[in-house]
Order: sequence, then C-alpha cells, then structure tokens
Amino acid sequence: MRLRFANLLSIAAALAFCACGNDASNSAEHEGALPHNMEQSGNTSDAENAELAAASGKSATLIAPADLLAKIKADTTGLLVVNFWKTDCLKCIQMQQTLQEMQNKSGESKLHLVSVNLDEEKMANGVNLVLRKSGMAAEVLQVKDSDGKWRNDISGGWQGNVPAVFIKTKDGIKQFHPRELSAEELGAMLQPLLL
Repeated sequence: MRLRFANLLSIAAALAFCACGNDASNSAEHEGALPHNMEQSGNTSDAENAELAAASGKSATLIAPADLLAKIKADTTGLLVVNFWKTDCLKCIQMQQTLQEMQNKSGESKLHLVSVNLDEEKMANGVNLVLRKSGMAAEVLQVKDSDGKWRNDISGGWQGNVPAVFIKTKDGIKQFHPRELSAEELGAMLQPLLL
C-alpha cells in the first residue's frame, strides 16, 4: 500500500518517541520511522524503485568527508546552518523542514542551509526517496564515510548521533547542537544571528 509522506510522518511520530542516534539497540524502533520502510541493507523493492523514479525532485550528492569540511570552512554566507540527518530519524526531517522555512523567509543569501545525510552510501536510493517525498529544497549531501574521524572536526567527541545542527556565522562564530531542537528553539537561536 502506498502511503503519502504526511501519513508516514504521523505513523512515524507515534513510533519514534526516543531520540535518534546510532545506538544499535534502537534500530527496531527507528525502522518503523523509515519513510520508505526499508531495512538498512540498502535494498529497495521494485515498487520503491518505481516510486523513486516517478518522484520529482533532486538527488543527494555523494561527498567525501574532507570535501564536506572544506565546503563548510569556505562558506562565507551570513549564516551557515548544516543539518545532519538520517532516513530513520523523523525528528531530523522535521527540523529540516523548520530550517527550510526559516531559509525561505530570510533568503539564501542570509541563511544558507545545507542538509547532510549520514546514512551508509548503499542507502542512496532510500535517501533520495525520502528527500523527494519530503520536498527538501536545500542542498542535500550524503557523506561517503569510511571511519567517522571527520566528525571530530565538526565537534570533538561527536559520535554521529542525530539530529544535530552545526551553525557558523561569517564572523567565525560556531555552535554545535547534537540534539532535537524545536521550531521555537531554532528561531530563538538563529534569529539574533540573522540581524
């Protein structure tokens, strides 16, 4: 049965009460939140492949960790916001939608939103299906991660748990928040930086 993304959000919200992360013990709970109902094997069904082909929207760009770090460092936008997410993290996708609305209101020249997916590279089809169904309009990158050491350059000791948001101003002020942030918290945090 083919469900629309809005219905999937409702179902996933009921199933995803715990914080998202990399804890293997939570994988069964997070599987219910997978909008494409796929296992982490990276395999997609024929129906999912047909749905992906028919879905309109962009695809995630695979990027090496060193290139991602260089891109973040080189960005000179007034405010850079990097949202780290996974396909099985409903809270991440909700935060992405809130951040997207904020970028739409302030303009991309003031707030540059980059969406960085942390699923394994073999999950590329699932990542693309989720971003197309959710209507993500921001730049979407999928990290080709071999060992995760690059995460220390974002924030020392970060294990890759999501949701997580990295913020950088053009003045070089950096913040990292490896937790769920409500729309109100994001607004209170980012609005002063947009002035």
